[in-house]
Amino acid sequence: MLPRHLRLDFTLGASRAEAVHESDCPEIGPICAARAEPPQLHDTTLWAADARLVAELGLAPDLALQASLPFRVVDTRTVFENLAGQAIQLDYQSIHHRNETLEGFGDPQLLLHVAANALGVALGWRAGVSVPLGVVHDDPFRLGDLGLPHEHVQFGTGTFDPVVALDASRALGPVTLAAFGQAQWPLYEGPKGLQAGPRGLVGLVASTAFGLDALSFRLGASGYMEGAERWHGAVPADDGNAGRADLYVAPGVTYTFAGDWTASLDLEVRVAGNVVGAQLSQPLIVVLDVGRLFHFDSGADDEALHASPSADVRDAVVSGEAVALVPVPGRWTVFDFWAPWCEACKRLDPALRELAASGAVAVRRVNIVDFDSPIARQELAGVSLLPHVRLVAPDGRLAYEASGAPDALLAEVRARAR
Repeated sequence: MLPRHLRLDFTLGASRAEAVHESDCPEIGPICAARAEPPQLHDTTLWAADARLVAELGLAPDLALQASLPFRVVDTRTVFENLAGQAIQLDYQSIHHRNETLEGFGDPQLLLHVAANALGVALGWRAGVSVPLGVVHDDPFRLGDLGLPHEHVQFGTGTFDPVVALDASRALGPVTLAAFGQAQWPLYEGPKGLQAGPRGLVGLVASTAFGLDALSFRLGASGYMEGAERWHGAVPADDGNAGRADLYVAPGVTYTFAGDWTASLDLEVRVAGNVVGAQLSQPLIVVLDVGRLFHFDSGADDEALHASPSADVRDAVVSGEAVALVPVPGRWTVFDFWAPWCEACKRLDPALRELAASGAVAVRRVNIVDFDSPIARQELAGVSLLPHVRLVAPDGRLAYEASGAPDALLAEVRARAR
């Protein structure tokens, strides 16, 4: 993310989960003190929707501030069955399960994002903290032992947790390979007695546009791990999170439109996993994301820069769109990669126009908008500096390509385009 740029994303994830566990007296509840209650199966279906607003603001070159705010809706429905799997009707209130819909904010995160490039690999580091704003209910296991209704669904951890993340990507021809990882580690017990388990996410993704301008496709694999939670220092022996690991395969597609807008759809399919205890299983997660990049600058190049009528200067890319960059047949062609916020680009532009007016070169201007735009992803993998020029010889071969100071770039172009 570049200075004076803000990226907003709205992500909506939805999933269906199910868990079945056996319960018998005395865990069934106070009814056990009044009569002999046979064992039961509790078949719980949970629908969950997680809406998340993510904002990233560029503070300096390769430095940004990222914040995310989740809002969750959880609907649970339980069918009570005998051990033969036949539905039964309870004539008393279950202390463990109710048909209900819960909603509320989860724990926001505030992260500092640092980016770098090394040997053609784009790297990103994030570090920050989650803020305990999500609702944490009273210890459900203590309440259950007292024969009281309780709630297992928690919307937060109740603690300030450190969060770290790392990602790396590299373009290999038309395919971009990316790897990522993130970890959140609750370090202490919260005011309700909960110390959530550590959470980790790792993954690999391959993406390509298949030569299309507005669409890109990807296929990824990700692993999710979560350690056991503790309530007042004890790991739950029956219900609750006692640790899990899940492996998902995730196909997805992204559509870029109106210059700065993107829409993405991902399907995360669980293909393997290990769950400790009676926990929910999520076989499929559907994720929809809509995002936009905002520019806090003029949004246009300096209109005072004009070319001579005889100069062959054209705008090949106006707003970061992905197009094929075709050199002028039989001419030296300079592709000038620039952006509205790049002051050095404004110094190089009139010099290239002057060179074009002399008849030495044809200039094709490429407004990348920023390094996350479709044309930048297509043409500038591993590049993090503007201005950037590409010089193509009359026979179509690449004669020179580099980023740097305007005077140095102009000198190299002049020396070759003769």
